[in-house]
Amino acid sequence: MSQRIVMIHATPLAVAPINDTFSKQWPEAEISNLLDDALSTDRAKVTEVSPRLNKRIHSLVEYAISIDAAAVLFTCSAFGSAIDDCARQHTLPVLKPNEAMFEAALEHGDDIVMLATFAPAVAGMEVEFRELASAKQSNAKMTAIVVAGARDALNVGDVALHNKLIIEAASQNQQADAIVLAHFSMEVAFESAQAAVTCPVLSSPQAAVAKLKRLMS
Repeated sequence: MSQRIVMIHATPLAVAPINDTFSKQWPEAEISNLLDDALSTDRAKVTEVSPRLNKRIHSLVEYAISIDAAAVLFTCSAFGSAIDDCARQHTLPVLKPNEAMFEAALEHGDDIVMLATFAPAVAGMEVEFRELASAKQSNAKMTAIVVAGARDALNVGDVALHNKLIIEAASQNQQADAIVLAHFSMEVAFESAQAAVTCPVLSSPQAAVAKLKRLMS
């Protein structure tokens, strides 16, 4: 039986963080990367996932299945409704990027702060968190903060500025029970952000790899 995990990316910024995380946490995993960087561009043009974008997400999952995927992991957090739709239609695991991290966040308490750098993803992630909290009968609330300028800095290769802005935002919100980093691309700031605050900082790539390892072991 194939144990190939196919990762579907909407931005090249997510590719290295999740591959590096697999190397650290689960080097034995067989992984494959699919990148459609027009997805992120097109998602930024609309307020919600359109029928055309939904169809593209489904097509990518079908392609992953055609190359013997045993599981599919999306690394862009702006397509939650389409990913949910795919997960309902297939028996193999089809994971949203943040579901494992949100599950972990609920174990830390009721006051969760989410730092994000890609504004179009935030509304869908807030809905996802509320639905998960409700399903688990949790009273947890999540406050989302968009870190202005961080994504632009990363897009032009200024990792230092990206990380500085995230560290500043984390430092201003360390009263939370946990801080979650919304996007896989933010993994580059994880260690610095955790070192700068006293509350736990949770990473979506780390949580996703840990969940996949549990599911497929």
